[in-house]
Amino acid sequence: LQGRKQKKSSAKKDGQDLPELNEEDLVETFVRGSGAGGQKVNKTANKVMLVHTPTQCRVECQETRSLQQNRKIARKRLRLKVDEYMNGKNSRTAIKTTKAASKKAKAKARNKARQRKKKEAAGAVKSSDG
Repeated sequence: LQGRKQKKSSAKKDGQDLPELNEEDLVETFVRGSGAGGQKVNKTANKVMLVHTPTQCRVECQETRSLQQNRKIARKRLRLKVDEYMNGKNSRTAIKTTKAASKKAKAKARNKARQRKKKEAAGAVKSSDG
């Protein structure tokens, strides 16, 4: 065990920083699905619609043909949406997007600097030849 890296347990992966949803605050309805999936989707009520009554945040989910999986996915999405509603710029999704944007900006700046350096090197070679 000496040479191996220890896994850090982060609260983000466990979802500890996301707000808890009380079942009493949720209105859950099941609607008949549509789209790809054939008869199983078209004839069964496997589309889940969740509404968080205190915030009026609404989520729909029809990712899979399974009602139970759709319920799980809808709850995860609703927690993220409520987090965004309550915390705004400090929500998990907002932090993630700002990180991605800054990473992209850094990469762009690095690339621009590389291109400038390349042009300067090419200009120096031409001036020494001429």
